[in-house]
Amino acid sequence: MKKLAKMLAVLLALTLVAGLAGTAAAEDIEIHYAFWHGALEEFYNSCKADFEAAHPGVKIILEPTSWDEYWTKLEAAATGGSIADVFHMTGGNIKKYADGGVLMPLDEYIAKSDVDLANYPPAMNEMYNFRGVQYGIPMDYDTVGLWYNKTLFDQAGIAYPTSEWTWDDMIAAAKAINALGDDIYGIAANYEEQQGFYNTVYAYGGWFVDDEKFGFRDENTRAGIKCWVDLMEMGVSPSEQSLEENPAYLQFMAGKLGMIFSGDWVVADYVSADSSVSEVIDVTELPLMPNGKRASVIHGKANCVSVDTKHPEEAFAWVAYLAGAEANEKLGPMGVTITSYLAYSDRFFDAYPQYNMKIYSKAAAEYSYVYPSALNTEWTTVMWEELVKAFGLQISVDEACDNIMTRLGQ
Repeated sequence: MKKLAKMLAVLLALTLVAGLAGTAAAEDIEIHYAFWHGALEEFYNSCKADFEAAHPGVKIILEPTSWDEYWTKLEAAATGGSIADVFHMTGGNIKKYADGGVLMPLDEYIAKSDVDLANYPPAMNEMYNFRGVQYGIPMDYDTVGLWYNKTLFDQAGIAYPTSEWTWDDMIAAAKAINALGDDIYGIAANYEEQQGFYNTVYAYGGWFVDDEKFGFRDENTRAGIKCWVDLMEMGVSPSEQSLEENPAYLQFMAGKLGMIFSGDWVVADYVSADSSVSEVIDVTELPLMPNGKRASVIHGKANCVSVDTKHPEEAFAWVAYLAGAEANEKLGPMGVTITSYLAYSDRFFDAYPQYNMKIYSKAAAEYSYVYPSALNTEWTTVMWEELVKAFGLQISVDEACDNIMTRLGQ
């Protein structure tokens, strides 16, 4: 009897262990994914379903947040130790989070996976590489082109812009269009970073940030800013105040501007029901500067993994899926963003066959420059506070740049 009792006890214990093991196996590993929501929520839901079907036992928890709240919540989560396993990152913030020890290095995981960084624009890979370590895999990218209103060009009796255009050609066209009437302007020349002076500064050979040193004393940097302020002084652009109150893209959509520097993402507005110019506009490459060069600043988001994730393999698997062919083949044709996966980038342009949209991928491949960033993210606030006064014609570009360097302690 004692022997039988012992056998029953052992069997009971084994049954309990097996039951607990079965319970543990039935519990999904949860990977929380934080992102700013918008037109891509449908895409993420589709990816979640496909990924979970291919990875039994892994559940993706989507955590959308508005852009306005995203960075506040992300910083609070990182500080409080409750950050998502995977999350969106921008070029302007990557150094801060990488240096702060928030991000998991990805090189080892990339080496063991099918992820090939050659599939993405080199400048985008560079953007998310900090001190020789890869911390993010690019998801999409943006570059900049020159949009123009053909009706206003026709009324002014001038030829449309081409890829051979120079900055002086653009000025001449802006003056001709400006002469059409008091409420018509040749171009928008207000304070704009990626869609404005970032491009001309790089084209002139200037720079912004290098190892936490700033380039606002460089004459080429100042020249790349001054060419815009010169347009303001010529009167071919609405005032800085006017464009702060009524953004340039809205004035362009209303048919009040002959030309505007715009990123590819703005095309969704230009074809919307709110636009009165969708049938009479097109886009070409940015003009060549006096030195014969052009530049387009490239930017775009990446997916990063928290260094504190309890499931690094599964978290990276989700990042790798979003970076792979299957996901990007779906993302490309949506017409929402240009996928960084180069084989599918052109699918975005197919959504807008009426426009010369492939100039954006040409810019990425041939003359793109990494969006400038620094560990000290406050530098952009200082830059705005000083340069906006120059664009408002209150102080000179030289004064503004001197003020920036003084405030940055350099």
